[in-house]
Amino acid sequence: MKADEFKRHLAEAAALPTQPPCLPEDDVIVCYKDLPNHGIRYSRVHLRRLIARGLFPPPRLLSPNRQGWGLRTDLAPWKASRPTAPIKPEPGAPAEAA
Repeated sequence: MKADEFKRHLAEAAALPTQPPCLPEDDVIVCYKDLPNHGIRYSRVHLRRLIARGLFPPPRLLSPNRQGWGLRTDLAPWKASRPTAPIKPEPGAPAEAA
C-alpha cells in the first residue's frame, strides 16, 4: 500500500462514526512476532490463509507497511471460539463402564 492510499484510508476512517472509548488494555496492538505470547503460533502463510477464508480476524494497518491485531477486541473472541479437542483413550486402557 502506498503512502497516498494509506492517507486516503485514514481520512475515510476519520469520517466514520466514532466508537465509545475503551480501556487502554483493550486496544493493545499485537504485532506478528508477539502473537506466540498470546497463544497464537501460526506462520504468516497460514495466517493469510485463515484470514482469506474468514477464519481469523484481519490485521489492522498501523502504517503503510506495518500490521497488527487488537488484543482483546480481535483476538480474545477468536480464541474463545476455538473448539475443544476430543481426548481419545490410550491404547490398551480399559473402557469406561456406562
